[in-house]
Parts: sequence; structure tokens; C-alpha cells
Amino acid sequence: MQKITFLLLALFCTSSFVMAQESEEKLFDISFHGFVAVDAAHNSRVGNTLRNKHIYLYPLPEVLDTETGIDLNGRGNTDIDAAHSRFGIHVKGPIVNGISVYGLIEADFLGDARAADSNFRLRHAFIRLGYGDFTLTAGQTWHPFFIPENFPNTAHTGVGVPMHPLSRNPQLRLTWHQKNFELSASFIEQNNFRTTGFGEGSEFGEMPEVTLQLKLWRGNAWGSVSAGYKRLAMPAIEETATIGTYVGSFHAQTTFRYRFPGVLVRAGALYGENTSELAMPGGVARTLASTPENPEFIPLAYGSLWTDMERHSATWSPGVFVGYTEALGASENVDGATAFGRDTRVANVFTISPRLRYHINTATWVALEYMYTEAGWGNSYDEKGVPSDVKTYANNRILLSMRYTF
Repeated sequence: MQKITFLLLALFCTSSFVMAQESEEKLFDISFHGFVAVDAAHNSRVGNTLRNKHIYLYPLPEVLDTETGIDLNGRGNTDIDAAHSRFGIHVKGPIVNGISVYGLIEADFLGDARAADSNFRLRHAFIRLGYGDFTLTAGQTWHPFFIPENFPNTAHTGVGVPMHPLSRNPQLRLTWHQKNFELSASFIEQNNFRTTGFGEGSEFGEMPEVTLQLKLWRGNAWGSVSAGYKRLAMPAIEETATIGTYVGSFHAQTTFRYRFPGVLVRAGALYGENTSELAMPGGVARTLASTPENPEFIPLAYGSLWTDMERHSATWSPGVFVGYTEALGASENVDGATAFGRDTRVANVFTISPRLRYHINTATWVALEYMYTEAGWGNSYDEKGVPSDVKTYANNRILLSMRYTF
């Protein structure tokens, strides 16, 4: 795998050099971006993580050793890594018949599996066509719920998960741009961010996820409203005729940003049914009316709130992130014992994360961040599939992060 990674890097750089040499003739505008990043983190408790432990979600519940009675998840751990360093290439032009063309390829080294901590991984790869007030984006990029104009500016790479969504998807997105607003419609499939337990549910769902979004701005204020629907094919379940059946789910989000003198405030609220692909807890459960011959599964919903405040200066930038997510359950009575997905026993998660960034120069910063996270885990479910008999576990995380941007 290391040889493949090296070859990809060599081809990437060589092709970029060749294109740069021919840019004048082909009217291409080529530029590079990226950063080198190093994170050193210590956790007081084992947690559920993503992307080779770079993204911390919440602390795991107690698991007792059968011989000693020691809580195996009560141990601390330390990690130092630079695999989330990344680079990308932007290509613009040529403009023909009023149609502009823009392309982006971006990658990092987080791999696609927990054991592959330094494997080459595609992040973004898309083409964007522009004509008049419209753009069409085709390829892999941010899910519409991850909004580049408004997300938590945490020092860690998790950007506020699980309260704030995180996902990249293959998609087609048509956007209408106006002076103070824009409207978009996105048609989305799943790739390496997939709904837990559903395998190829997106492909066999026979229709893409559809998300509509409105962005508004005026002066120092900015806001967005988004809503979407997806349908996934149910996976095979023993002694249950789930093949050929589907489960549909809705999700909605609103975000807000306001720039005060010297302080930037961001905030958001999200409702999601079976949205584990957004790096959140979620899943499905079987209704009480369901039978093995005619199974009926419905989504389990979660709601979340978050805010991020940061003071801007040329040298020191203090900030704090606060978020909360809670299980809302299903729209009708379900059998909690049949629930599956990502951590459907999570009843709630609370996080507060103050940080202090020191800007060495405009391209380099060092940050110290403390993150306190509580997660309530249920030992059973109520009639709506909401975790009950809840016990809370906490984690204290200290992070030292360095970043050099180019």
C-alpha cells in the first residue's frame, strides 16, 4: 500500500507540473492548497472514534473484564499523528460559450479502514460548470448539511461531531445564485460515509437522497435552511423477509452566523432520522405491527444543537464549542430489542470544548484545546425506541495541534 501511495503522489505531482507548463496554451489556471498538520491528544476514557481515532465522538460505556472486573473502557490513551495532512489541486478554465469550468481533487492519508492509518484517501473530486446565475456540481464533495461557510472552527478535525454533521458524498448539485441568497437541489449517493448496518442500502434503494437548501446573507448575518429525504434498502436479517423492502427517513437543519466586532458566533440545529452516515448516532427498529413475513422498520431520530464562538486577532484566537444531542426515538411504537445502527443505546451527548490558538504567522498556528464530553448510555428502550435506564460516562481530552497551511 505504501508503494501505491507513493506512486499516486508521484503521478499527482507530475501531471500537475505538465499541466502547469501547458497552462498558457490551454488557458488553464492551476493552483494548489493544503496543510501539514500534527495532533497530539490524550483521552481519559476509551471512546467511539472515526477515521483511525482522529475523530472522537463520545465515551463508550462500561465493559467489565470477566476475570478482574476492571472496566476495559476506563483506560486512558494517547496518540500523536499527522495522517490528516492533506493537499489538493484546483483547475479553472477554459471558458467556452459562456460556460465556466472548475475542478478540484483533494486527498489525505487517513485511509478507509481503522488499520490503515497512512493510506491515501480521496476527499473531494468534482467538476463545477457555471452558466449565468447557475452552477452544476458533479462528483464527490461535502454533503449539503456540512456547510463550508458555517461550521465549528475547532482545533480538532471532528468539527463538532456528533452534534454537527460530517460527510462527503458523490452527488449532483444544481445551484441558483443571487445577490443575497442561493437555492440548491442535491441528488446524493453514499460512498465511504455510509449508514451503519445498511451496506449497499443506498445503491439498492433505487433512488438518490434528495436535499434542498436555502442560504441567505445580509451585512454581518448569514443563515441557512436545509431539508432532505433518503430511502435505503433494508439489509438481510435472519428469518425476516427484508430483501426488497425499504426504510425512508427525513432530515432537516438550520444554521446561523453573525459577526460581532471582534467575535464570530456560529450556531446550528439538526433533526435527523437514521443519520449515522453524518457521523451521528442513529438507526432503525422494527414496529410492533411488523411480522417476519411483512417486516416494517422505521427510523430512530436524534436532535442536536451547537454553538461556536471565537475571537479573531492576528496572534491569539480564543474560542469555545458547546453542543448537545439527544435521542428522540421513532414516530410509533417499536421493539427496542430489534434496533440496529450506530450506537442506538446513546440517549444523549454533551460536549464543551474551549480552545486557544496562537498564530505564528498567517500560514502557521499552534492550538491547545480541552474537550469534556458526557454520553448517556441506556440499558433498555422505551416504547418509542428511546434509550432508558441511562448511565452517564465522561471523557476528558487534551489536544495540542499544529498546522502549516499553503
